Amino acid sequence: MRRFLTAILLGGALSGALSGAPLAVAAQPSTPFALLDEERLLRDSALGRAILAGIREAELELEAENQEIFDQLAAEEAELTAARAVLSPEEFRQRADAFDLRVEAIRTERGQRALELSRRSDEAARGFFETALPVLIQMMGEQGLVALLKPDALILGADWLDVTDAAIARLDAATGDDPAPVPPPALPSETPTPEPAPGGDN
Repeated sequence: MRRFLTAILLGGALSGALSGAPLAVAAQPSTPFALLDEERLLRDSALGRAILAGIREAELELEAENQEIFDQLAAEEAELTAARAVLSPEEFRQRADAFDLRVEAIRTERGQRALELSRRSDEAARGFFETALPVLIQMMGEQGLVALLKPDALILGADWLDVTDAAIARLDAATGDDPAPVPPPALPSETPTPEPAPGGDN
């Protein structure tokens, strides 16, 4: 999810701030940039936790659907296997082929729903950072910052450059510190599972 928050960086700010700077300082000098761990902002903020909890609920719901369908197909397969003794080879092959087609169709549909859930989860994460952006911009203005950088953008840096904790506190104050789980945008209605092939009793 790192790609959802673009670093706001003015050209030359980083090199100008670091050139000739000592590695140890007695106080916290003014700098034009700070570090922000956007993954921790999402993971540790109240709103981020609510969004991640909603995504997990949707994932568990999809997993439960998949298990239910798997159990149904397993029972049908066992029933078909047991019926083989009383079916002609032609009729058994017809039913087995129809069952295989159903399994492939269901597998495709389940895969599509998993991809759709992943896409909508990404949308929920982007929505989180869109909500956080005004809070971050206000904090930058108050602190005189022209850039927020990812921690891995620096080789060396003082701990006080990291403003993630402050950003989490400000975001919690702006959005509430105990929101309910926020599910990702709803999935489209489920594609009906193909009905079993007719028994073909003649």
